[in-house]
Amino acid sequence: MARAIRHDDWPVRLTDDQIIRRVGRGAFRRGLDYARKGRVRGIGVAGNGDIISAQSKGSGTHIYQTMVFRKQHDQRSPEAWAGNCSCPVGANCKHVAALLITARSLAQEEPHVAAPAGQVAPWESRLAGLLRLERTPHRRMALEIIDDPGSMWGNPAGPSMLPLIEGKRGWNRQGASWSQITSGGLDDEVDPEVIGVLRELAGMAGGYGFYYADDRVSLVTAPARVWEVLRRGVAAGLTLTTAQRHGMPVLLADGLRGGIHLTREDNGDIAITPALEIDDVEELRRLQVPGLRLSFSLMPIGDPVHGFYTWMPGRELLLMPLEPRPTEALSRVLRGDGEAITIPAGDVERFETEHLEALTRSLPVLSADTSIRMPRPMTLRAALAVHVDTAEHHLSTEWSIRYVGEDGEVRSSHALPDLAAAAEGRVEDRTASRDIDGETRLAREVLNHLLPLAGRHPALWQPLDLRGMDTARFMTETLPVLRELEAFDIEVDDDVPDYREAEAAPVITTSVSDDEDRPDWFSLSVRVHVGQEEIPLALLMAAVATGEPEVLLESGTWVSIDRPEIEALARLMEEGRELADPQAQGELRVSALHAGYYEVLESLGVIEQATARWKERVGRLLERARAAEAAGEPSGGRSVEGNDAGGTSGRTGEGAGGAPVPEGMRATLRPYQLEGYRWLDFLRQAGLGGVLADDMGLGKTVQVLAAVQRLAEEREKAEGQAPTDVGTGEDSESTDSDELNEQDGTGPVLVIAPTSVVGSWVEQAECFCPNLRVRAVTRTAAKREETLEQIAEGSDVVVTSYTIARLCEEEFIAQDWAWVVCDEAQFVKNHTSATYKTVRRLRASSTIAITGTPLENSLMDLWALMSIAAPGLLPDPERFGQVYRKPIDRGDTEALGRLRRRMRPFLLRRTKEQVAADLPAKTEQVLAVELSAKHRKAYDQRLARERQRILGLLEEDTAQSRFIALKALTTLRQMALDPELVDGDGGNDGAGKTVARGARGVKDKTAATPSKGQRRSGRRPSPSAKVEVLLEHLGPIVSEGHRALIFSQFTRYLSGVREHLEDAGVRTAYMDGSTPDRQKVIDAFRAGEADVFLISLKAGGFGLTLTEADYVFLLDPWWNPQAEEQAVDRTHRIGQDKPVMVYRLVSADTIEEKVMALKEKKAELFARVVEGAGEVETGGEGGTGAAMGSGGLSPAALTAAEIRELIEG
Repeated sequence: MARAIRHDDWPVRLTDDQIIRRVGRGAFRRGLDYARKGRVRGIGVAGNGDIISAQSKGSGTHIYQTMVFRKQHDQRSPEAWAGNCSCPVGANCKHVAALLITARSLAQEEPHVAAPAGQVAPWESRLAGLLRLERTPHRRMALEIIDDPGSMWGNPAGPSMLPLIEGKRGWNRQGASWSQITSGGLDDEVDPEVIGVLRELAGMAGGYGFYYADDRVSLVTAPARVWEVLRRGVAAGLTLTTAQRHGMPVLLADGLRGGIHLTREDNGDIAITPALEIDDVEELRRLQVPGLRLSFSLMPIGDPVHGFYTWMPGRELLLMPLEPRPTEALSRVLRGDGEAITIPAGDVERFETEHLEALTRSLPVLSADTSIRMPRPMTLRAALAVHVDTAEHHLSTEWSIRYVGEDGEVRSSHALPDLAAAAEGRVEDRTASRDIDGETRLAREVLNHLLPLAGRHPALWQPLDLRGMDTARFMTETLPVLRELEAFDIEVDDDVPDYREAEAAPVITTSVSDDEDRPDWFSLSVRVHVGQEEIPLALLMAAVATGEPEVLLESGTWVSIDRPEIEALARLMEEGRELADPQAQGELRVSALHAGYYEVLESLGVIEQATARWKERVGRLLERARAAEAAGEPSGGRSVEGNDAGGTSGRTGEGAGGAPVPEGMRATLRPYQLEGYRWLDFLRQAGLGGVLADDMGLGKTVQVLAAVQRLAEEREKAEGQAPTDVGTGEDSESTDSDELNEQDGTGPVLVIAPTSVVGSWVEQAECFCPNLRVRAVTRTAAKREETLEQIAEGSDVVVTSYTIARLCEEEFIAQDWAWVVCDEAQFVKNHTSATYKTVRRLRASSTIAITGTPLENSLMDLWALMSIAAPGLLPDPERFGQVYRKPIDRGDTEALGRLRRRMRPFLLRRTKEQVAADLPAKTEQVLAVELSAKHRKAYDQRLARERQRILGLLEEDTAQSRFIALKALTTLRQMALDPELVDGDGGNDGAGKTVARGARGVKDKTAATPSKGQRRSGRRPSPSAKVEVLLEHLGPIVSEGHRALIFSQFTRYLSGVREHLEDAGVRTAYMDGSTPDRQKVIDAFRAGEADVFLISLKAGGFGLTLTEADYVFLLDPWWNPQAEEQAVDRTHRIGQDKPVMVYRLVSADTIEEKVMALKEKKAELFARVVEGAGEVETGGEGGTGAAMGSGGLSPAALTAAEIRELIEG
């Protein structure tokens, strides 16, 4: 790297003669001058000290790179060196000499040591030399000004200028052209102030370039400011001459005035004559001889005219600018031929009254006959008019210029559309009566007062058009400041509101009244007041929506709405927009469905009134929801034995606070089950629906059965009860249910469940409610001997599957149902499916949805369930997406809190950790399975191929591309299990059927899922790595008498695992989507006929109670965590008395590991929305939010981003 010159570097030994011998005496002398002037900069030493380089400033703006190389190091011989330079000379030039002289000077300096006392340190000497200014004499410059005859292509006739520079024999034209001045070629030789003046003059050449050395700048085309520039040049030392050789001085004279003479002729006419007044021109006054009047020929300069010139007797050129700078009108007058304008005597009076005033404003009157009535002076005054439309709070302003007489009377007024334009002289109405120059000066003065206010106030020089709070701010903040300026008049309309900020805080009030037209609906009124004035709700909501911090009332009072309760109210009103009553401002039409909504609303303010019916329905609903939630904590109750309820020996729950357990219920309900049953019973009797979303295995079925049993007993009681005692006229005893709903829906209760769960419902109903008449509908109408109507007539409960309900839709919707129960309701989470639409069309007073997984992939799952159980609770899908789904996906915890509060009375969820602490422990373990070398190679090859294809498709992010990508992901998941699945294109029960193609394919479902003992033809493939790990773990488990459940989503793989297990001597039971008699298979396993139950995740991962097993194996992970939990909870549920062990088999370094990570991410959404995990206090009433995880979650099962995350390395 380069370094600085050091003390005693080799240039210190160079002498002047040595340098001269190499570069020559002339180059040395010029190099010495360059070195003294400091033109050598950035000196650096490199190459072990042999190379010295620097930048040398040449003439003009040129910078050259200069280097010196030392050739030898013999200390006894003179230094040998050579120099190179980027200048035109190239080598051993003046720049090389300047570099060596400068380097030698630096090398001669002593090292930086402290100087002895009383002596100057070397650094001080160097600093003094640096700060010492060497003033080299500047070359003087002159302007040759001649009376140019002009040419067709050149300058016009009149004075023109050419620069001259001082030479040894006088002024020279060579080296002093206008182009050299503008390019900076003379900057180092001429005084900077003079160069600056000349550049300004060069800029007045009218935009034309300078092509020749003798190009001139014309004074005729120069603007009026040329005189001020010339005066500055003369003051700086610029010489003005008439010729390069033997020229005469050019003088700049002051005192020339232009104007008009007004004279009265003998016949009464008035003559207006252009005139120049030279009495104050000192150079001309000295030439005057008493008694003799000299006549000078004054020739104009400029167009418009701004000066004159003349030749003096001694041939000096006299230049005379007009003072003051002439107006446009005066320039036109002086440019004319000097002919007078004559006003006939008959028109003199009209001239004096209509035109003389404007004439005197436009043209200086140098002299006037005393008989002419000169106008009295008037003053110009700016005025700002402020107009306010009080109804709209609309403010507008208008500027004008007033002509005010000596008596203060306004003689005339002229509007100014834009004060800034007027300040630039841009006025459209240029009538003769206006003093445009005076108006321009006045507008400029006012503008100078207004510009400092621009940072805090509007652009006041423009017409303002303000509305709302902008009007209020102008009247209270800007107007007082303008009045203090006193630079112009201000006029404000009368009857302007008294704009001011309200002192009191806004108060929110709510009231509820009965709706006479619709008994189940109420009118909810919301009002906001400040003092005695009401704030229109629409105005308030609009202000909040646009982010305004205040709202302006009709009286002119404004209220600060930057308050938490106002923001919360606005969000609630926006959330309840679909409830708005178009006939009543500020009123909502609400029902008991909106209990959660009202609960939050009333917490914001004062409750003015609420009817008894509202308190009864909504108050008790909230009370029941709170009680059910309060029971969601570790509690007692009898231990369960094989069922979801606590046995069949007795009943609990006879205490106060809710409905007792029905007499016909043969089960012991735990405290949380009792409150859940009462919540369900209340909803049913109120004609409301809800979602029972208790954790899997907590006895949701038994809670529903208790409510069904109560319904049956109420009907039986009602049928045997007299309506009225005729003798006394008194009504029979009524119950709480009578007050809520005088008449239950007709018909039996309809339970819809997955096909595999229908038998379980019948079984549990017979166990817990033996008095109920339960019928299962498992065949379509064409295959049944009875119609649905006949079945319903003799039943209390009808149980059917979603498939049968969809296939026999018309039959089911024609029947009246007392209550509809949708078990495993996640089956209807797709609101566009035919099954969902069928359930929505059923005729029932209310519907209950039961599911342990109300939300699997997206918030739209939850919307679908709520739209079935509580239609009207949530807005339509599009609006739900805008108000809830999209904000929550983006991490809006406030929107999440609002959604949970709104659903709270209608969604009940308790987890095992909360209510079933006596459940045996559940241990989960992930078994990492290493693939064999052959399996790994096959997987990696397929991964590379699919990754390249998928990543290209996802750039489009269309539904088609995502479909193909999902199919590729399924292929990779199969490859992670066993490459044989992909080679044979194995089936996936996720679609509810088995797909088999190719040479290994089969033709029917029976072949795809072989029965026990059935074998495939040909050589059996060796077990995959996962099967080997499974066999290794199952051996000791089975030998110790334990039983296990094995789940997979791929039916072909599952059937293959079954074959390997049976070969190993393990007794198996098997069920997938194609199994014909599922209940028979389930009963066989429960009876102990099999040690292992292999179940496809889609066919048996829900709705079953299989507590006989205490081990669970999940062969392939799935990104839906709730589906896996459902499967595990077939055995880890109430009734289990042994610890449960769960094994998840995950192929190492495959897509399965990424599926596990994605599953954890999706579990966050369920925990936050349904269970409220991560709730934090926000400081407000009911103001609970949820801590948002990193990033929002997808509204679809898998987004393109999630697919990319799974497939990328």
